[in-house]
Amino acid sequence: MIDSLSTEILLTILECLSPLDIFSATRASPILYRTFIAYKQHLLGHTLRQAIHPACGADVYTALDAQNIPKLIKSGESIAKVKAECFSLFATDRTRRRRNIDQFSVDNANLDTLFYLHINIERLIDSYCHWSLGNLTSHHEKPTQFQTTIVHPRATLSSTEQARLQRAFYRYEIYARFQRVLHLLTDKSAALNFSQIVLSFISQFTLYEFEEIISVRQFFAQFIRSLCERVEDDFVASRSLTDSVGAGVEKEASGNAVSTKDQDLDDLSFFTKSYRDTHHLDHVKFLVSCGLPYALRLSLMEPQALKNAILNSYIESRKNTVIDFFFQGGLDIESCDEKQKDIVLRGKLVSIPRDEVGSFNLGWKWGTSFPEFVKPDTPAMFNLRNQGYVFWDRERLQESGLVNEPYVVHVGTNYFPPGHRGPFLRPSVEERLGSLWVDSEALREFKDE
Repeated sequence: MIDSLSTEILLTILECLSPLDIFSATRASPILYRTFIAYKQHLLGHTLRQAIHPACGADVYTALDAQNIPKLIKSGESIAKVKAECFSLFATDRTRRRRNIDQFSVDNANLDTLFYLHINIERLIDSYCHWSLGNLTSHHEKPTQFQTTIVHPRATLSSTEQARLQRAFYRYEIYARFQRVLHLLTDKSAALNFSQIVLSFISQFTLYEFEEIISVRQFFAQFIRSLCERVEDDFVASRSLTDSVGAGVEKEASGNAVSTKDQDLDDLSFFTKSYRDTHHLDHVKFLVSCGLPYALRLSLMEPQALKNAILNSYIESRKNTVIDFFFQGGLDIESCDEKQKDIVLRGKLVSIPRDEVGSFNLGWKWGTSFPEFVKPDTPAMFNLRNQGYVFWDRERLQESGLVNEPYVVHVGTNYFPPGHRGPFLRPSVEERLGSLWVDSEALREFKDE
């Protein structure tokens, strides 16, 4: 039926779609693809102007400029040149923000880059909304563990909700690009000097905007963790299958947790308890520093490719320590006294006159009304960030019931497993296998599968 439509109608259809929807539609329909190619420059510019909120102009421009940073690194440019590019980028960003850009336009040479960057942002926002709104509607229950899937249904967002989410995701993408350069600087003096750029970029935002970025960072870390868990689950499944036919795995006489026979496993130590205790958080921080598009590419990989990418990134992460100014390690249950293990915190009944992009939302005002234990940008706000409390309009928050009730902070084992930092940090593969003894040869077989 669509083949019988005129070019004008096909063009009108494409003009009504978001960049992500155009990307999907043109791969499903040859005639829509041909129409897209014929009017590509027009459609790229038109759909981006429709999709990007005017309040996010400066963030989008800087994120677009920041896409050049990994290209410089990959091309072998000196770190001095990469640093100079970052200094220039930051200075330009400050100028843009002072000008209060409210009209968005981009030259034709950069349309392709921005189009695909925004597709990635759209996908991640869809994933975040699907997950966080699910947590919001069931906020009395333990937060759901994040699962990466390729497609999520599109949430219906207001203009202000869309703007808050877009600016937070674009700002985090900028931060991740800066952070990537910071981790390449082996000289402490140079790293300290460059860290001032990162801190200056962060410091220009208000507290509630800062919390928006931290909420994205927290989501992104769980997104990355879920990818690592895919690789772990594949390994456990392969070992369980092997054990069922009596090959590759031996049982210890005792039921104690096991260790690998060969300690020199390089990237394969990813599956050990030592990795989980010592290196996992740094590995996640490294992958987070690779940026939003890279994480999406990982999520779309086949199991073998994902396994290789995760194991290789683990080795890379051990070469340099990533400084993450937004990192929230969570609470350590072992450091909590009995009074802290189940605390009920009562927020005040608050209100705002209306929802505005340039001001904090009801969730932020309510969330910061708690007594001293709960403060902005602290690990205690973990569950609220999982519910997107700084992004939603007051009507959505009031309908959920969240802002109308006391907020209960549980610091018990349901949220923070003993011996681990942060919720959902599950035991290592080695611990999960329990009495199954896994030797280094079995690990290498899995890597080569």
